[in-house]
Parts: sequence; C-alpha cells; structure tokens
Amino acid sequence: MKFPLHQPTLQLLTGLSGVELGAASHNPYGVNAINVAPKFDEDLFQDNQVNMGEEPTKIDMYGEADNIPVKDKSQDFVLSSHVFEHIPDPISALLEWQRVLKPGGYVVMIVPQPDALAGDNRPLSTYDRLVKAHREKWTIETAPPENLYGGKGGHYWKFTSTTLRKFFENLKTANDGIPVVNWQLLGTEDPDSKVGNGFWVAYRVP
Repeated sequence: MKFPLHQPTLQLLTGLSGVELGAASHNPYGVNAINVAPKFDEDLFQDNQVNMGEEPTKIDMYGEADNIPVKDKSQDFVLSSHVFEHIPDPISALLEWQRVLKPGGYVVMIVPQPDALAGDNRPLSTYDRLVKAHREKWTIETAPPENLYGGKGGHYWKFTSTTLRKFFENLKTANDGIPVVNWQLLGTEDPDSKVGNGFWVAYRVP
C-alpha cells in the first residue's frame, strides 16, 4: 500500500536535490533525495515498510537528524516526514539542517496532528521544554521519560501547526545562549493532503 505523492512538496522541491530523513517506500515523496536514517532502529524501520506491503527503501547513509553525514551547504532541501517528533533535541537538529543547506534552501516537514496516536493524552510541548532539551543535549539515551510516548525513540514532542510555528517564531529572537534560527515561513497545510494525519510546513533558510 502506497500513500499518494504530496503536491505542495513536489511543487517546491522538483528539480532540486537534498536529504530525506527516514524515507519510507509506502510513503513516497517523488523527490531527488538521499535517504538518511539511523542505524539503531533499522530493523523496525524496514519491518514497518514490509508490513505495509512494500520493499523497504534503501538507506543511502546512516545518520541522525542532528548529525547528517554530508558537507556544509551542499543540499537544496531537508525533507522530514513524521520524524521531527522523534528527535530528542529538535533545536540541535534545526541547526544541523541549517548547516547542510545551501543559502535559500528549504526545510519541509510533515508533523503528526496532536490526536494522531490513539491514547496519546500528553499535553502539547512547550517552548521552555524544547529549550531545556537543547541546553541539556538530550539524546535517546538521556532524554527523560516524562511526556515520551511509545518508549525509547518514540514521540518526544507533540505540536499543533500553530504551536510549531510559534516555536520557530520564538527562535528568531532567542537569547540566553539559545541559537537564533531565523527562517522564512513559505506555507502551511493543515491537515496535510498526503495521508491526512499530520500538518505540513515549509521554510526557506537564508
């Protein structure tokens, strides 16, 4: 079973080359991307695709969202579909994406709706907690279990499209040692028109 391609993403990224984090054969985007995925959950990553009736997508490079093994300013885009919520320290990931992107490059994300997972009654993530994760450099080994859904490597964060965009707005004027991430919002789609259980946001990096 394959989900349809996503036209807003195609319109933005066709003709470019970049990185997709954790590409999945049952949820293709049809863009020219290197598939970067972590080694630690490779078996689960592949099993999920097989369970959807598809041959697993080849992993081109092992890496993490905050440690992508490509050169500085070498990519036109970073595509993240249902990945951002799994990152223990999202601010470090954003800084890594900024590192690998060419000037004017794109960050495109689909993030789950807050009610996407049955039984997930956690509160929405706060800016202060995201900052705490960055200050303490949380990893899958060190992140506290509070507000973690699904166990190690599961959902650390929970957003609406509004709260995620507010998080980015706060980073534009961050202080107290938190790096500034000053990206331009290009578009939103809520819910997304791909699978419908998330929302889509696209940013341009200076």
